Amino acid sequence: MPSTMTEVFDNPFEGWVTIKEAGEIVNRDHSTVRYWAETGKITCYRIGTGAVRVVNVEEVKEYSKQAKRLDLPKRGKKKKKKTE
Repeated sequence: MPSTMTEVFDNPFEGWVTIKEAGEIVNRDHSTVRYWAETGKITCYRIGTGAVRVVNVEEVKEYSKQAKRLDLPKRGKKKKKKTE
């Protein structure tokens, strides 16, 4: 049976992205964005059974501007010092 609905609904998720997408947008690791959400720095909602979490992209951008970046050493193999 064809639908005759012509009413258009607003997208309730407009402006909301996954934690991974938010990390890519603000050039941060997704674990950083997840930490911000878990510590209440930004708002986060679980979708469905909780596997997917979404955050407001504008809120993430704003918080990212003020959040400090830590200068941590790059992960990977350490070079051995030459001993003579």
